Amino acid sequence: MAKKKQARLKKDSSGLSRFFRGLYITVFAFSLVIVVGYVAFRIWAPAPDVDDQVVFHPVTDDELEDPVEEPTAAPSAEPTAEPDGVVFHRRDGVYTCMLIGSADIGGTDTMMLGVFDTKAKTASLISLPRDTVVRVKGKDRKLNSVQSVGGTKLLVETVSRMLAVPVDYYVEVDTKAFKAIVEEIGGVYFDVPVNMNYDDPTQNLHIHIKKGYQLLNGSQALGVMRCRNCYANADIGRTQTQRKFLAALVKQTVTLSNVTKVTSLINILNTYVESDMKLSDMVWFGTQAVGMDLDTALTTGVLEGEWSSPFYELDDEQVLELVNGLGIYEEELPMDVLNIYHP
Repeated sequence: MAKKKQARLKKDSSGLSRFFRGLYITVFAFSLVIVVGYVAFRIWAPAPDVDDQVVFHPVTDDELEDPVEEPTAAPSAEPTAEPDGVVFHRRDGVYTCMLIGSADIGGTDTMMLGVFDTKAKTASLISLPRDTVVRVKGKDRKLNSVQSVGGTKLLVETVSRMLAVPVDYYVEVDTKAFKAIVEEIGGVYFDVPVNMNYDDPTQNLHIHIKKGYQLLNGSQALGVMRCRNCYANADIGRTQTQRKFLAALVKQTVTLSNVTKVTSLINILNTYVESDMKLSDMVWFGTQAVGMDLDTALTTGVLEGEWSSPFYELDDEQVLELVNGLGIYEEELPMDVLNIYHP
């Protein structure tokens, strides 16, 4: 009896050994597939395809009655001008993306233009003041209202024509995404620039945060991103804080300690983010961003202008200098290619 039991134990032990050996081989093979797939993607996956030349045509008020045509590719590499437009040559490896933050009560709460130079491993993030005056559908409007008038397509095209910049992609984020991501990673350390005290019962918005470096939870982070009345210069002050907070959020999210939260973070993005960027392009951009030092590689700015109630009017010369500094084109843009509206 004892010998039979001992034989059975040896048999069971042998079975367990084969099971764990098989499990190990399976896990190893699966890991190998992931690593090989990642390396293959880095080596063979093509960069996103965008037109290397762009033609901008003069825009009239009548054209803005309806969504305008997107900038079109030039027919050849030789001409720098056409009878009805001006041709510009894009620098290789430079891509643009418009970031849109949707407000809970409708309209657009936050707008930024992102530029990523994948060759130099640098990026720029430019805030677009929400009260910027534009002429759309025969009326003077604030930029943040364009989406509600003609959708995301019209908003993107309006910004593209205004700044003479091709917008390759857009990413639209529900403001709740910031709260969800911050909660998922356990909060974000951030230096709040001013004491924030604001209440708006109509939006169920209550912001009470002290000035200084601190760990913000999701609700506090959303408050920091949304508070306009906390600054003497209103939206301009807020946009500066938004850019700094986004940089802190990205830096504190992309860490080894958050590797186990990748699945949950992806689920949050799937829930709150809408974009015309393909998944393969997202992955490619992600691989290009590996190793970037955001403290030195990321520059931020805002479209300069002056407040002229009820609108914010852009300063043509300062905007032109900023756009040329983004390094999107081989050439310098001339002033007359911008379509900045002044009432």
